[in-house]
Amino acid sequence: MPFDNICLAASVKECQILQNAKLTKIYQPDKYTVLLRLYGDGQQYKLLLSANPQDGRLQLTEYNADNPAKPPLFCMVLRKHLENARLLRLEQPPNERVVRLDFAAHDEIGTPTRRALILEIMGKHSNLLLLDADSNLIIDAARRYSHNVSRHREVLPGAAYIAPPASALANWRQLDEEELAAALLAGDLSQPPARLLQSALAGFSTQLAVEICCRAGLADYSSSEQLGEYEISRLYQQLQHLKHILTSGSFQPVLLSPEGGRASHYTGFYPLPLQSADCRQQPTDSFCGALDCFYQSRRQQQAFSAEHNRLAKLLAKEEQRLRKKLKLQEDDLRAAGDAEKYKNAGELLTAYLHLLKPGQKQAELPSFYDPDQLITISLRPELSAADNAKRYFHRYNKAKNAEKQISKQLQINRGEYDYLQSLQAALAEAENLADLQALGQELQSAGYLRQAPARSKTDKAAASQPRRYQTSDGFGLLLGRNNRQNDRLTTKIAQPHDIWLHTQKIPGSHVILQCPEGREISETALREAAALAAFHSQARQADKVAVDYTEAHNVKKPNGARPGMVIYFEQQTIYVQPRELAPCEED
Repeated sequence: MPFDNICLAASVKECQILQNAKLTKIYQPDKYTVLLRLYGDGQQYKLLLSANPQDGRLQLTEYNADNPAKPPLFCMVLRKHLENARLLRLEQPPNERVVRLDFAAHDEIGTPTRRALILEIMGKHSNLLLLDADSNLIIDAARRYSHNVSRHREVLPGAAYIAPPASALANWRQLDEEELAAALLAGDLSQPPARLLQSALAGFSTQLAVEICCRAGLADYSSSEQLGEYEISRLYQQLQHLKHILTSGSFQPVLLSPEGGRASHYTGFYPLPLQSADCRQQPTDSFCGALDCFYQSRRQQQAFSAEHNRLAKLLAKEEQRLRKKLKLQEDDLRAAGDAEKYKNAGELLTAYLHLLKPGQKQAELPSFYDPDQLITISLRPELSAADNAKRYFHRYNKAKNAEKQISKQLQINRGEYDYLQSLQAALAEAENLADLQALGQELQSAGYLRQAPARSKTDKAAASQPRRYQTSDGFGLLLGRNNRQNDRLTTKIAQPHDIWLHTQKIPGSHVILQCPEGREISETALREAAALAAFHSQARQADKVAVDYTEAHNVKKPNGARPGMVIYFEQQTIYVQPRELAPCEED
């Protein structure tokens, strides 16, 4: 979500507590981000200024950045001019995404000086500049450029600072209702009202324009030709309300997340509740706190995506390797199936030695089972008939031994292939970094990944908790999200008479339907548990899925079996349509 001038106003309002604070430390975690540590009123604060083209913002933060071993040049310049300076004021020009921080500082010989740090949030043109406030000259900037890049101004040390070009659109804060009507009706009325607001008034982001129109009851208007006196009056009232919020600082920040999704997976933020947004909105105590939550959530999602892709590529590579290996072994096994032909040839040669002549390249001998059928046998002319028979018996023994070894290895590799399928099912179930870390540990134990430093016992325990559900008639359900959880769920947590469920011959999660003593499992609970097991399997897109179920004491884990691999008996099968249930809230 864009950080518009209303967002900046909310941040500036909360950052006013920094006035007269002393700047004690300066860091630059990346090319476009500066982190200032300030001390004031007996408290430590961290102020983040970002000129990142996608994430430009100003905020108080609890975020601890990873700083480079060697500070960038711009960071060194900031330290030289601003360390131990006192922050005098923060100011935002109306309707602009620019904020100016004025500092009282001292130069190298201790003479009092004034410095200004200006953050310009303008997408790909965003910048962070340090000025000599007395002369208005640029000392340095995060992004330097000359007139070759911008005809409006150059940003180079020693050049005069020129502010970004101001909007030529009407300042809505200064308009009365008649002036607002004139400004709007002079625009292109074929546009929807929100687009008209953006094109006629200064400082309106798409989100803000849509929200104002929604609050004014104009969300369904397809063009502005429908605007009359009443509609413009409603718009004016909403703009006056927004003006009051900006003047009084009475923001009500919210965090946005998808309806039906996990509440901690934030997709946006805003300093006001949004009537125009079709999503879950979580109120927060401060806008800067909302920004911290959003960007922390996004960092986690980005880390999750990167790790998920890494594990997915690894598993796909291993699966491809095993597919090739299995095909070659299956071909070898078919070739080894010729062993009986070699034995039959050897026995025929032995039986009809008296009919063979030296130097023959082949012999046609009657079959033992059908004397009228002649079997052609290739011979080596340099060998005697007896040696040719021995050669065929030797090939028979070799093929039989190969068949045994190939069959044994094929069984092992098919088991490994099934295990890889279960790992891919666990990857599909992973929802957070903890799930991926647990899967990574299993991959390390299985030899697919290098061993990493051991995580703490607390982390391991937290990552191994199965997910809890409840059926519509009150029975508890437990679901494993990876092989280690499946093992623990089936062999440690489940009670003997609980019902264990798993998709038939399809990788997926183990599900336990808890059976309280003295209560009989209902058909509804059983079908819902089976539908859940089907949904959390590789068959979730199917219309009907076979799910096996049996009492938990009928499920055993063989010695030496891989994680998640079990055998079971006395099972019954139920056919259900895959369906997710709402998980219980985690403690």
